[in-house]
Amino acid sequence: MQKIKNSIVDRMIEQKCTSNEIDFLCYISMYQDITGRVTGVHYKDVCDATGMSIQGYYDTKASLEDKGFIICDKRDYSDCDISIVGNSYTGEKYNREGYINTNHNIFFCKEFRNLKAGAKLLAMKLMIITFSGKGYFEIGVKTFFDKQTGYQKRFGVSRRVMRSYLMSLKPLFSLGIKDGKYYIEPKRIIYRKAGAKEEAERYREKGVEVVLRRSRIKDPGQGRADLYKLFKQYDAKAEAGKKCLISLLDRAVKKSLTILNKGKTWIKYKIINIKLIHKLLRDEWEEEANKEEKTVTETNYNYELPPTHSRAPGNLDQHRYKNKFNNFEQRHYDFEELEKMLLLHDVPIS
Repeated sequence: MQKIKNSIVDRMIEQKCTSNEIDFLCYISMYQDITGRVTGVHYKDVCDATGMSIQGYYDTKASLEDKGFIICDKRDYSDCDISIVGNSYTGEKYNREGYINTNHNIFFCKEFRNLKAGAKLLAMKLMIITFSGKGYFEIGVKTFFDKQTGYQKRFGVSRRVMRSYLMSLKPLFSLGIKDGKYYIEPKRIIYRKAGAKEEAERYREKGVEVVLRRSRIKDPGQGRADLYKLFKQYDAKAEAGKKCLISLLDRAVKKSLTILNKGKTWIKYKIINIKLIHKLLRDEWEEEANKEEKTVTETNYNYELPPTHSRAPGNLDQHRYKNKFNNFEQRHYDFEELEKMLLLHDVPIS
């Protein structure tokens, strides 16, 4: 699902996201599933795609997590799973919410990458308006720069800075003024190029790359194409069942390597046996389905606290737990008498 919801773009403007934070969110959104989860985000992939440094990657990831845009989950030593908060595309509400397609060419071109953070956010906001309206944006110059209700207030900058943002978008948008109004229309460079990869194709390729990296398979040979076909066979079913196909296939590949290496800790033979992986994938699928069914049938819907947790305000010690560490018969000593014995008698040194 190569999409970012309009509400998230508004939050980015409100919290004044940096250029790296914008690039980070746009990049990972290209590989998210229907729930907004991105499996197997590797620092090198993000750095190569966005041009940020390694330290910049970790700083950006931490700042986005602090601001509440993402949730990180370390599932593997080599990468982590990241969920974009509020970017799920399930349920009826999805059909009523607008979004930006991050598979558009604008997010891959250097003209967008080189913009300042405010200009990037303005470009995304203009994309929302023009794509959901009549194809262009018409607004009065005074209204645009109004200090109380205009874009100058929304972005929290001066008129001069706001104008510099707008002028820097000329390589991406056609900008004209007539009768005291701005007429802004996106250029063709913004749209997806002919021959560019489809959304599903990008997701499958990234999934195969994650599975191979997590199993440390550097030269899979024909196995890469076989895994891609397996992704293509099951991705629609996984999306309908709200399952993470990458995680399921990752576990299946790791189990296949364990079987091929006869359970040894050190994996010597790193071979893609697609028939064995396919069988293990079906087993993983059934096992996860059984877990979900068991969870549903055994759920206890009584949420009342047990008596030990419902303490009255005046009797805080009434239900206090007893410390069982010393719960045995103790010996009793007269330490004063023992001290006198030590002082009055010579104790031999052993």
